[in-house]
Amino acid sequence: MVNERELWALFSLLDDAQPSVQDAVRQRLVTIGDDAVAPLRSLARIHNLHADRVEDVVDEIRMTHTLRRLAALYADDAGPVDLEEGVFVIARYGYPDLNVPGYQKRLDEMARDVQVLAGARGTPIDRFMKMRTYLFSELGFMGNQHDYYNPDNSYFNKVIDFRRGIPITLSVLMLLIGKRLDLTLHGIGMPMHFLVQFDDADRMFFVDPFNAGMIITQEQCRSLLSTNGIQFLPSMLAPVERKEILERMWRNLFLAYQKVGNTADVARIGNILHFVNPEFPVNSSSFDDDDIEEEEDDDV
Repeated sequence: MVNERELWALFSLLDDAQPSVQDAVRQRLVTIGDDAVAPLRSLARIHNLHADRVEDVVDEIRMTHTLRRLAALYADDAGPVDLEEGVFVIARYGYPDLNVPGYQKRLDEMARDVQVLAGARGTPIDRFMKMRTYLFSELGFMGNQHDYYNPDNSYFNKVIDFRRGIPITLSVLMLLIGKRLDLTLHGIGMPMHFLVQFDDADRMFFVDPFNAGMIITQEQCRSLLSTNGIQFLPSMLAPVERKEILERMWRNLFLAYQKVGNTADVARIGNILHFVNPEFPVNSSSFDDDDIEEEEDDDV
């Protein structure tokens, strides 16, 4: 629990005349972490004080605790990372006071609904097809074609709230619910358009969550890439590791903040990407199109 008296005292000292006091206050608030975010913002709003200073502290909390969470997530260099945990690390960067268990409960509920629709004797393909119908027809999840570069399309909590996203976040939705349903699904990092692969040993096909879960063929993938001047290679439809999925999500967020002109978040996420992948240049200002999700006018 947050000590309200302590927070009020710290809030009151944000503009103390002594820089050493201000530094000590900031360090203490960063130590308190996410639990301090909502109360600080509430105090700033109620008292109409220190709004800019509070947001500076919140930004420091976001950055410090994101890097700590990533260090824990990537502690085992050789092992696979937890995709769900990584997705919510990204979400908490944007929304540090996020109720993660609440969103995980919503994923659990979606999976239970699909299981009920598929029935106790439903086969993997039954469960998958019911999941497609449930997510894209009943709940109405879809690609956000009208506001593609909105950073919220990369924050998983907002994708769940508004049922809009970009290819990779909608794919992750299917992957996380599919895991709860014991389905063998893979993320496919095709350039410019992330996909999901279903594979139960008897059949294998690709799904485009951005376009209402449409089932697509390898030839349609080839056509999409060709339309955008990219030569198709079979390796482009190979499953990608969870670390690659998470890095691509961070890259998309980096690009989204570039598009909206938020230079502060571009700089912070650039440093995060350098932590995730040391080969990423901290001062990078752009990507090759092959490395990022891009809006397509001719999605298949």
